[in-house]
Amino acid sequence: MNFLAQKRKKILLQESVPTTSRREHPFDNFYYKEIARLTGAGGYGVDFVNKTSFIDPQGRRLLKVPEDFKPSLTQNLLQFYADSEKLRVMDTFAACQEGIPFATTVKMVTYTGEEFWARAIGKPMYNQNEEIIGVQGVFQDITTEKNKELELQNSVKTIASQNERLFNYANLVSHNLRSHANNLKLSLELLQDLDNPKDEKELINGLSTISEELCNTIAHLNQVVTIQDTSNTKKQRTSFAECLQNAEKGIQHLLSESRTEIYTDFSEAPTIEYIPSFLVSILQNLISNAIQFRHADRNPVIDIYSLEIEGKISLVVKDNGQGFDVEKNGDKIFNMHQTFDSGKENRGIGLFMVKNQVEALDGSITVESEPGNGSVFRISF
Repeated sequence: MNFLAQKRKKILLQESVPTTSRREHPFDNFYYKEIARLTGAGGYGVDFVNKTSFIDPQGRRLLKVPEDFKPSLTQNLLQFYADSEKLRVMDTFAACQEGIPFATTVKMVTYTGEEFWARAIGKPMYNQNEEIIGVQGVFQDITTEKNKELELQNSVKTIASQNERLFNYANLVSHNLRSHANNLKLSLELLQDLDNPKDEKELINGLSTISEELCNTIAHLNQVVTIQDTSNTKKQRTSFAECLQNAEKGIQHLLSESRTEIYTDFSEAPTIEYIPSFLVSILQNLISNAIQFRHADRNPVIDIYSLEIEGKISLVVKDNGQGFDVEKNGDKIFNMHQTFDSGKENRGIGLFMVKNQVEALDGSITVESEPGNGSVFRISF
């Protein structure tokens, strides 16, 4: 019989075991209590007939209830479950009352309001007439295990997302390189057959354009590869304000020509453990994107501020640009060369780079936007 089964049995029999029987086995309680403590498991029982409930000492410790706390079947048992779980818990117990045992993972809440993940099992209790008179069970704290599972799931999603974007990027780069190579080959062949200096000059100018496009494609490819290499660099204490200053230096002419105004507030989280070059690039690309897609009727205004909530730092970049329809195009905004303005050609990979840099260091980025009302990018580090 495994430990959880033994524990259920002990809960069921705890009121009926004679004192003499317990004295005959002085090590039983020690074994039970120590195993319960080591496994982080607590027991409970619910009596439908007398409308009472019981939580054993280890369960009370897990739930952090005060000594004078008395569990009630009809009043306070649901308080130990997260709001999102309460309906499922009621359905599960109702099914158990009909004779269906359960084994599930559930988010619970301590008496002091702290959430934790638990593995819970329960079985119906029967009287001598095979009538269900209650439920007995065990719950075990598996928060560490569950958090690792959730982190792994998030990592898998991130890797899948990155792989999809990189696959699309590889296809695009491959197409562009073939296109440049074919154009270059065709231009050289035509140049060899020309005798007119005017036509030769025109073709040479075309070769310059092809060469520039080829260099841009290779540069973009190098940037993507660099992200994967640089992400292994050791993080260091990085100042948001200093990184913003460095980002502005690289696009000073763009800021001046567009008359962009930038307002900041990093008082809540002035610094973060990060790779400085990544943060500079992220800020520069988000600012450049806001300027490129600014509203036609107003100068760009960009608000940049940091937040710290429950020990987690995030960065918000808000602009007053033209915005876009998130429901229609939200999943495309971080693709390469993506634009929702038919009058503008997006030849860069700014937001594509931002998302890859953020996710390379296990962060996430989301966007909120409305046509005509600007966009808000939120980065969780």
